[in-house]
Amino acid sequence: MEGRNVAVCFLFYLLISSQCDFDNASSVATNPNTCLRGSPGLPGRNGVNGHNGLPGRDGRDGAKGEKGVSGTPGSRGEKGERGSSGTDTDHRNWKQCAWKNYDGRDIGMIKFTKTKDDTALRAVYQGNFHLSGCGSCCKRWFITFNGAECSAPLPIDAVLWIGNTGENNHRPGFIEGYCNNIHKGKIRVGINIGNCAGYGNSNGNTGWNSVSRLIVEEVPRSQ
Repeated sequence: MEGRNVAVCFLFYLLISSQCDFDNASSVATNPNTCLRGSPGLPGRNGVNGHNGLPGRDGRDGAKGEKGVSGTPGSRGEKGERGSSGTDTDHRNWKQCAWKNYDGRDIGMIKFTKTKDDTALRAVYQGNFHLSGCGSCCKRWFITFNGAECSAPLPIDAVLWIGNTGENNHRPGFIEGYCNNIHKGKIRVGINIGNCAGYGNSNGNTGWNSVSRLIVEEVPRSQ
């Protein structure tokens, strides 16, 4: 029984002493008990394809690109068909009265025919304003329609004031405005002169050494 145990121990010693060292290839030359590495095995086959992933989210818009080079002009298109004839528009309804130089008249009047009730009248005076022979005095020029000043929206007027008694002013004058709510038919439009509110009578004249002009025009009502 004792001899059998000795034999088992001897075999165990041989197994330990003959163990190969696969981790150190250089030991083959120095260690006679080292085994050589075997040849590589055959490559394995590809595995089964995985499932497709979920779609990703849309990316953010990129920066705006630079403007490209202008292309060449295209060919000229064909001539279009002639359109239908249009209707004539309404002719402008206007009138003017003009008088030359200073002839002693301080007022002027023009007769005008207004064609529609829902239109307005544009009135213009161009000429000269004269005021003299007084100190701290004022004269007012205004336009009337059938003898009354405009009330829609307000009168059309201008004033001239002087401070010193020795002044003798001749100044270019211009009055223009629009008046609503004037019925159609015959209208008398005039340029008039009078005293300013709060001032007494003074010497004023309309027109001097130039042409005076009174213009009347029928126009559409304002917006």
